[in-house]
Amino acid sequence: MNKNLLTVVLLLLSLRVMAVHVNDRGLGEVLIYPYYTVNNYLNTMYTVVNTTEQAKAIKVSFHEGDAGLHVLTFHVYLSPYDVWSGALVPTESTIVGHLDEPTAVHVTPDTSCAPYLNKAGQEFLPYVIDEDLNPANRSLARATEGYMQVMELGELTGNAVAFVDHGGVGVPANCTAIQAAWDTLDWALEEPTEPQGGLLGSAFIINVAEGLSMSYDAIALNDFWDGQGVFTDPGSLLPDLSSGTAESKVLLADGTLAVSQWSSGIEAVSAVLMKAELYNEYAYDAFVNGKSEWVVSFPTKTLHTNTEGPALAPFSQAWDGVQSCDEYTAMLYDRETATSHQYQCCADPPPPPPEDPQLCLTTNVIEMLPPYTAANEVSAILGSDNLSEPATYFDSRVTENGWGVLSFPASPGMVPVNGTGFRGLPATGFMVQQFSNGGAGEGLLAQYANLFIHKGRVAVMEAE
Repeated sequence: MNKNLLTVVLLLLSLRVMAVHVNDRGLGEVLIYPYYTVNNYLNTMYTVVNTTEQAKAIKVSFHEGDAGLHVLTFHVYLSPYDVWSGALVPTESTIVGHLDEPTAVHVTPDTSCAPYLNKAGQEFLPYVIDEDLNPANRSLARATEGYMQVMELGELTGNAVAFVDHGGVGVPANCTAIQAAWDTLDWALEEPTEPQGGLLGSAFIINVAEGLSMSYDAIALNDFWDGQGVFTDPGSLLPDLSSGTAESKVLLADGTLAVSQWSSGIEAVSAVLMKAELYNEYAYDAFVNGKSEWVVSFPTKTLHTNTEGPALAPFSQAWDGVQSCDEYTAMLYDRETATSHQYQCCADPPPPPPEDPQLCLTTNVIEMLPPYTAANEVSAILGSDNLSEPATYFDSRVTENGWGVLSFPASPGMVPVNGTGFRGLPATGFMVQQFSNGGAGEGLLAQYANLFIHKGRVAVMEAE
């Protein structure tokens, strides 16, 4: 066979591989929302859209920000072209053993069928946190920030399709029958067929008091399932991000497609999120009281580090009940290319370099502060105490705005069974900014906010 023709054939075959991948067009079977928060009196709202003509069963789950443990999970049954929406607001727990602890409550006015969910106000639940390793670190305050995910379980068939249909009145025809089908924890209606995707999602963080909103799109994973989905009861912690295919597809910068076979489904999902470096901007301009914070989230970390033995690569430490840390390095460049980095020689002999900073939780916040400013206990915008402060020595020329890069050079990376491996960590997230214009005219609203998704570099490593 002609060599060029062989290359084309191999490429076409690889394109047909049913392997999990990030769909840059935003549609998928799984949606990952990298961050929610109710700290600092913030609210987080989210939506899930069924863009298809098929009724679907989906699983919605929320994970606290320390170790990624479940704090709420439920089913939603979407009719064709349906939208599910919900909001998280701050509250104090009324659950015995956690009375008055800060937590979140989920509320929704949505009429779509969500059996067993208290739509008027469902508090986050402590039952998985209560089993964590360190009894001193089991407060529901851990759940005031974290991440969420949505998984399609399958497309409905038979009577269930009619039961969830909204008809002309905007209310499902018979949600009671859907709930009754689960009353014995054994689905009593026709089984769903294979998930086909077509979900999209978004979230926005709202500061009601200051009239600010910051929004982002959910990360969409396509071809997550290798055939049939896993259709468990509404309260089950399964399926999770380890339940899908063990193959991944990543489009590389040079236009080639990296197809890899892994030992587990969670490694495949981590592979499609791997970054050797993250890039974003910062601004703390004094004139407008500028603030900038970076969210760095690891939505697959809990399934790599909450293990009985060593952590699963690329993470280096198992969760010990308080933390699971991985080093990173930071370099900042202002808009005129002056640099701020973690170590620069300024004496002879030079002082010892500082230790690299660490990201020790599932969702982490890095607050960008002016040179020589003391770190805060909680961040100014998101109110996070999941803080990591980059250890930097600032060049005196560095100004109030610019961009930065986070690198993960200490990570062992991920080596697949077959195919292409990746360096770095499965990191995602965004940068948020807030400004207050003190020079605005009288009577003008002078509060502004932005959110920008991290960009990143993918670095490959070959299988051994």
